Amino acid sequence: MQHKSLGFMQLAIICGFSFYYAWYLISFFALFVSPPAIATFVEVHVGQVVFFGASVLATLVTLVLFRRSNSSIIGHAKLLILATAVLGLALPALVIAGNLVSFASLPLFYGACFLSGASMAIGFMLWENLSTQGYLNKGVLAHGTIFCAGGIVFLCAALFLSNLDMSLLASLLLIASTALLAFITPRCNTTENKPIEPVRDYFRKVWNIDVVVVVLNISFGYAFILLFGYDKTLLVATMAAAVAADLIFSIIFGRGKWLLFAGSVRVCVAFASCALILLVLPGETTSLVALCILVVFWFIFRTINGGSLTDLANAHSFPVLYSSTRGKLSANAGFTIGLGLGVAVVAAAQPGITTTYIPLALVAAFIFTALFLLPFDGESATAGYKTLALVDMHVPYESGIKHICESATEQYRLSPRESEVLEYLVKGRNAKHAAEKLFLSESTVKTHISNIYRKTGVHSQQELLDKLDKI
Repeated sequence: MQHKSLGFMQLAIICGFSFYYAWYLISFFALFVSPPAIATFVEVHVGQVVFFGASVLATLVTLVLFRRSNSSIIGHAKLLILATAVLGLALPALVIAGNLVSFASLPLFYGACFLSGASMAIGFMLWENLSTQGYLNKGVLAHGTIFCAGGIVFLCAALFLSNLDMSLLASLLLIASTALLAFITPRCNTTENKPIEPVRDYFRKVWNIDVVVVVLNISFGYAFILLFGYDKTLLVATMAAAVAADLIFSIIFGRGKWLLFAGSVRVCVAFASCALILLVLPGETTSLVALCILVVFWFIFRTINGGSLTDLANAHSFPVLYSSTRGKLSANAGFTIGLGLGVAVVAAAQPGITTTYIPLALVAAFIFTALFLLPFDGESATAGYKTLALVDMHVPYESGIKHICESATEQYRLSPRESEVLEYLVKGRNAKHAAEKLFLSESTVKTHISNIYRKTGVHSQQELLDKLDKI
């Protein structure tokens, strides 16, 4: 397969999604690294539970609306783009106001966390749909690029900016992201009106994987709350290591490597189990190492999960809006439970429970779910929950067309761009359609078509199709 070159619209998608991801990291993590002086540690970090809990609730509401209409068309409402900005600005705007007029109100703080959490659910749904439908394909390493870029912005903000400055930056990032979303969406022709029933039935069959993902993410949320109780520099350094590890993972496994989702989850479970056992051992150093390992693997798991859901939607022609939203529900629900569990044990102030009983209980849950609920490779392949390319977002190609175009490209020495145009010709599309999809002018596409005809020795699209049938 020929790789698409990185054009203006693809670059705009990467930038916009990176801005949104940076807003999320700053709003959910950076603003809590140096929490507002309005309450105790527990009261402040309840805000994080509210934030992620709101994202789960917004996800459930969205899924119900999808199911009632049995269509993904409602996910393309322009109002949702505006909602991401209006809701997402709540938390950074409150922090800005609190710094300027020095008022303190926990109910307002929790309300802002709730609204921003709802924005996260809507925003990620829209951006992942746009990324998948917007031709970020193999070679771009879309997830890795986006997550690393957003992570770098977050790290710089957490290290060098005050809460007021971080809130201003988060607001600007969200506004820029929303503006790009509104600009790109109508130009990428991403609207899909696919039925929900097939993908809904699919997720019903893999409920066992949902359970494993929930348990795994409980440990991640639990680790984050405990790590927030330590030094700010250590937390930021751990996040930096997580971003670096995620980028390395994306580069290694984003170039044509094939893994089964269940197998990759099993690896994450194994490392998380080792980290939880370290947490049980005496010594502050071992506890910190354990928490750092869990944080690093949370980042990696999110990359795996995002790439898997993208490939799942493409491979089965499922609606991307529903697939990505439903697929992340179990992970976000588990993470929310873990956050709540961490806040509860900190409030209880019982070290034995915090570093012994809960970690061992999670390890026991890992063992049970991995043995009895996580399918083996053959079963995973049969169920269809298979990761084709963990990180890359790619456009689905019919296997026959893919083979024909690759053979013709090699035989007639077509350029990469001519090969892309050829795919649309083989599908029976015209120059105007190909131009819209490839973000090129129609005259440029017609030039490529003329070159294809010349190299293949034909004079029309029908002659080309007849000739390619013989390959």
